[in-house]
Amino acid sequence: METLDEVKTITKEVKGPVSIAAGMPYNIRNFSIADLRDFRVARVSLPTLLIYSSLKALQQSINYIKDYNILKILEDGFLYGIGDLKDLLDH
Repeated sequence: METLDEVKTITKEVKGPVSIAAGMPYNIRNFSIADLRDFRVARVSLPTLLIYSSLKALQQSINYIKDYNILKILEDGFLYGIGDLKDLLDH
């Protein structure tokens, strides 16, 4: 689905659960998860969102290291610490 109008049409016409891939380059600005909930979309997947956000973080980290140094990236809080990972896994 690319537009909210398409979501509206498909959820109206399909007699059963609807699954939509959101957060895609072609639809990320066109509807929100809340919009999909409002149209009773049964399943929302975000197949590329984490990949694209991870790539952006990698690019920013590489640029930061080129401009500064490895110790500064740690001092400025740009590294995910072992405690952060533990908290993430515990939730």
